[in-house]
Amino acid sequence: MPRFFENTKKKVLIVLFFFIFSNNLFAETLSSSQTNTSTDTIQDYTINTGVTLTIIDTSPGLKITGSDRTFKNYGTINSTQDAEDGNTNITIKAVGPTDGAYDVKIYNYGTIYQENTSAIFVPNNDDQNGDGVGAYIYNEGTIQSSDKWTIRFHSSDYTKFDNYGTIKQDSGAYTFMGYGDNYTTINNYSGATIYAAGSRAIASKASDLSSNTTINNWGNIEAANWTIELGTNSTLNNYGKILIHDWSTSTDDAIIMLGDNNTVNLYDGTIIMGDLNANSTSGSTLNLDLCSSYYFKVESSWNINNISGCGELVYSGGFAQSVSTLFQSVADEIGVLRTDLINDVYDFAKDKMENNESFGLPLKSYTKRERGKSINNFASNASGFAFGFPSESDKIKGHLVFNILNNNIDLLNQNIKDETYQVGFFLENLNAKVVFGYHDYNGDRTRLNNTVTGGIESNKQDHKSFSSIIGTNFSKKLNNNSYIEYKLDSNIEGFFNHEESGHVKWQSRILGQLMGDVTYGWSTLPKNKFKFNPEVTLGYRTIINGKNQKIHL
Repeated sequence: MPRFFENTKKKVLIVLFFFIFSNNLFAETLSSSQTNTSTDTIQDYTINTGVTLTIIDTSPGLKITGSDRTFKNYGTINSTQDAEDGNTNITIKAVGPTDGAYDVKIYNYGTIYQENTSAIFVPNNDDQNGDGVGAYIYNEGTIQSSDKWTIRFHSSDYTKFDNYGTIKQDSGAYTFMGYGDNYTTINNYSGATIYAAGSRAIASKASDLSSNTTINNWGNIEAANWTIELGTNSTLNNYGKILIHDWSTSTDDAIIMLGDNNTVNLYDGTIIMGDLNANSTSGSTLNLDLCSSYYFKVESSWNINNISGCGELVYSGGFAQSVSTLFQSVADEIGVLRTDLINDVYDFAKDKMENNESFGLPLKSYTKRERGKSINNFASNASGFAFGFPSESDKIKGHLVFNILNNNIDLLNQNIKDETYQVGFFLENLNAKVVFGYHDYNGDRTRLNNTVTGGIESNKQDHKSFSSIIGTNFSKKLNNNSYIEYKLDSNIEGFFNHEESGHVKWQSRILGQLMGDVTYGWSTLPKNKFKFNPEVTLGYRTIINGKNQKIHL
């Protein structure tokens, strides 16, 4: 082979070798505990599980330089420092233009503790690689400062935080501190906590507001006051808790606007303790997508919208309130379940009626539905006992039937116990049933209230209804192994007027339903005498009266 090609091949191999291993040139792993008394400049860096890095009297303790660097902590970083320039300490620092630390990724699975301020400082960062995220901080462990400013991200754009653990400060103010930052995203997931012993768990500097921030909270965000501040053109989506701890007065603000055109969206799962303050800004919007009943104190001028479809909003006198219509939305479901149980009793009783015998039948039914909006979700756990006695006249043959049923109904903001007492006739020669019932509903209905300790209160419920189920069942054999069965039922339930003192009033309501089922079934009896009897049922139901129930505040 000519020497030219040999040299070229060697050069290519050298280049490939450098390309393969160059990404690891800056990687460093701390595998044993150590103490640092001066700044450690790092790039890609990992602290292993069980390892403690102690930083004494130096700030920053760790300085990340270079773009697209990754820092991972599985151990413990304990930083005890004098103040830098007389006022701040920093455990981990990654500055965009100074250190070229763009698109830095910090992952914490252990503990990062700063004795004074700023466990993490990522100012002047930006998205340089075009993935839509600048500096990125991920936490499953604990990030903590003993004073203020646990995490700062001044003048940074597209910073993103994913918190599954705990981020907190033990005194002073500001757990998250941003100013002059744009397009910051803070995700606080279920089970996670952002906590400020003083004010402001999530803060924005009033003189240089954060802009286009998005906060998504499924967990717990808590402070002494002003728990969350929104700057300008920002959005808070809340499914979790936003609290004022050590609650003593309703004048503290859980959420406050510092600038214009912010939006707060409250969804089911929300618990708020503390006022919602628009703070004399313009364009502040509060969207209530809640199927729970609520009673929220709001301050200053808000644009308030009820977008849940679960009740009517009343906004007056500094309060936004609504009463959930959850029970009315599933009352038809409860009626259908009762009718199905009566049909089960009827099917069981057919053989007994043919032989003119008494019968007894224990009843058990569990139904859970989770579909779409919360107004459509519920769980029903019913149990009881039905029994019947032959009752025969010259023209009518059948059974006198009694049914006792207890049903526990769980809704988003209600737990209801339904005691049902039914009596009626199964008419064998007419293939019909006529059953009348009395229903006693008792339980608790919770209401979200940001002026009370815990952000939630309970109201007792006690209301009654009468019902009737009238229907027909008949079946036809198609051959020795198959059959077809038809059921047509009507259910009418009348709810009485109901009033909870100082809270809500319900108008009387008559709910009328029509239900029809067609079932095709077939049975086999193999040689081992094990009977197999599958069925396929098609059904239809509709509300013919009383779809809506008016509720008054």
